[in-house]
Amino acid sequence: MKVKKAPMPLWQKVFYILSFVFLVGAFIYLGTKDYNAPIKKLTDQESFTKEFGITSDNIFDYKTGKEILETINTGTAVIFFGFPENEWSRPYAEILNEVAKYYGIKEIYYYNFKNDRNANNSYYENIVNKLSSFLPVLDNGTKNIYAPTVIFVKNGEIIFYDDETSINHGDITVADYWTKEKENEKKVTLGVYFQKFIEDSNENK
Repeated sequence: MKVKKAPMPLWQKVFYILSFVFLVGAFIYLGTKDYNAPIKKLTDQESFTKEFGITSDNIFDYKTGKEILETINTGTAVIFFGFPENEWSRPYAEILNEVAKYYGIKEIYYYNFKNDRNANNSYYENIVNKLSSFLPVLDNGTKNIYAPTVIFVKNGEIIFYDDETSINHGDITVADYWTKEKENEKKVTLGVYFQKFIEDSNENK
């Protein structure tokens, strides 16, 4: 006796149709994709925005430990020490960028020192030695750089050092710390040293 097949359920028909359409679309996409197309490299400013979530209209330039050490020894620059995983770095970077641009500063050196600190490599060790007089001493007698830290260097001389928000503030959150009043105070302080930074630069021209 011949058994009559039951008709295919509607949901199964829809599933097969959608699967077919998906496979056709995938073949078309893979067949037309340009695998030799160059991958667009992000600018330092785009990378900083991606990592910290601040405006893309920023002036941060990525620097290595070697470049930072050379700058501290003999150079002139505004240097921001931080890293994306540190929640205190983003608001400071935002304030620093705003004030720097207001005073016509063209670039801020950005040094993500986290890996160098973990490895305690020679560049990091030498940077710590150069900043030794500013750094807090731990209970075991060692010194380290903490995020965020900002320094202004003029011809190898540090004219401004700030690690205020890198120090443990107990249970206070970033949002609670950075009140409008605190932001304005920081902007005024940075403004004073940016003016000095600019004046010293003009005198050396």
